[in-house]
Amino acid sequence: MNKPNFIFKTFLLLLVLSATNIFAQTDAKQTQADPCYEVILQLVVASNSASEKSTLPPALSNTVKKLKTLYNYSDYRLTTTFLQRTTNYVEYKSLLNDFNQTADRSYPAFSDWNLTFRSVSNAPGKNVLQFESFRFGMKIPIVTSSKDESGKIQSSVIYDSTGITTRRFSLNESEPTVIGSLTTSKPDELMFLVLTVKPAE
Repeated sequence: MNKPNFIFKTFLLLLVLSATNIFAQTDAKQTQADPCYEVILQLVVASNSASEKSTLPPALSNTVKKLKTLYNYSDYRLTTTFLQRTTNYVEYKSLLNDFNQTADRSYPAFSDWNLTFRSVSNAPGKNVLQFESFRFGMKIPIVTSSKDESGKIQSSVIYDSTGITTRRFSLNESEPTVIGSLTTSKPDELMFLVLTVKPAE
């Protein structure tokens, strides 16, 4: 048998087997989908106004119990729920009509929020979500009135920004967690941002 020809054929066979193995590993990696999560951001407003009282979902009961130990508000109501599906990033911009606190409803409020996170394990069977960043912002209309030379009242609106930005924090999967609080235009109110991230079904 020709030795150089045998060596060449052996080398060619090893090369084919190696390439097949590489492609098989690549295909295996491609079939493994990234974990998907449901991101639920809820705005809970606390006040002492009985007229504003409303029912809270059961999932927020423990969160509100903790808030009641820290704040002297008698009523808590859920005003808005955002729901997004993602692997690790959300960017959201929209109207925020439920938070319109101006007398003239023709001027809407706007929300703008985003977050980035990853899943890490801190104990057997427990996953923790490590957030690189979280930002929640609102543009609130402020309406002012003035009289022109003829005595006619003219209204104008400007938008002011408010919000929260934070980095490098963690929370447990499927556990509602208060991220922060914001004041509203009413002196006896406070708004809490409650974030829940759970594996998507």
